[in-house]
Amino acid sequence: MLLTGKTKAYSTRASILIIVLWILAFLTMLVVNLGFMVRSQLQFARHLQDRMKMYYLARAGIERAIVELYEDESPSCDTLNETWANNGEFFDSFQLGGGFFTVSYPSGGKDQEDEDAFVLYGAMDESARIDINSAQEDIIVNLLERVGGMDKEDAIDTARCIADWRDKDVALSVGGAENDYYQGLSSPYECKNGKFQVAEELLLVKGMSEEVFSRIKDVITVYDTEKVNINTAGFKCLYALGLESGLCEDIIEYRNGGDGVPGTEDDPVFNSPSELMNIGSLFTEEAAQINTLVSRNILTVRSDTFRIISLGQMKDDSATRSRQIVCVLKRQNTKDPKILYWHEN
Repeated sequence: MLLTGKTKAYSTRASILIIVLWILAFLTMLVVNLGFMVRSQLQFARHLQDRMKMYYLARAGIERAIVELYEDESPSCDTLNETWANNGEFFDSFQLGGGFFTVSYPSGGKDQEDEDAFVLYGAMDESARIDINSAQEDIIVNLLERVGGMDKEDAIDTARCIADWRDKDVALSVGGAENDYYQGLSSPYECKNGKFQVAEELLLVKGMSEEVFSRIKDVITVYDTEKVNINTAGFKCLYALGLESGLCEDIIEYRNGGDGVPGTEDDPVFNSPSELMNIGSLFTEEAAQINTLVSRNILTVRSDTFRIISLGQMKDDSATRSRQIVCVLKRQNTKDPKILYWHEN
């Protein structure tokens, strides 16, 4: 069948129309995909920008806490009612640059079951913890038994394993563990014979379980504080020192003042360890326990090492995003603290 000129023209136009439609379809798909890619890239860029903002918000919380630590108006003692330790105006959701930061930590009540009763806003005193690099065997045993939940015999053996791990010699303590034990494990490693550098290192020591560690991890430090600050120590720390539970409760109740809340203006202050005797009427045994700790020179009323947990946050209609920095520092005579630990989450 022969096509007329007019039919050929229609056929050509139809072919061109089809090609144009295919090109338009291709361009539409290209634009859609390009728009999706650009949107994804913009979202990713915004995410990175927000992460950076949250990082600097958390850093701002760290720096603010450092300023308060160095502006301490009572250098002879450190307590929970000072601005570095508890100040909601400075540290509770402080607005800055389109976001906010919070510097806070839990503060226990007056007994073991009430350890997270309060939240304080500021830096945490590291001397409110037991220093496992220097604590003597009886205190480690108390810590493992009273706070960690171990039975007495296991607590004694594990305390001796801790001593063998941190001491510099290779002499084996009775019930302890040195290199021969650790080298005989299915995944062997060396006995350190040196100080603990992070608390989690305890999990490498013979006898230490994850369950026990989870109970004691917030009561211990590795940053050479050596002494416990009786103005800031919680119930579990005081209990691990060997004081009876009722005496620990009485100390914290006295320290919390008339309103029963830690970190407020009405809180009494211990200016020396011996002032523990002033909390009220004491039984003979309680007075003896306090005198023993004072004579052993393991109590103090001031601190140089602090933990700062700072959370930088950004909030929009859909969610609140956050970034945390945990910092442990040593306050020095200069304006620059020594950073002992830094972890970003």
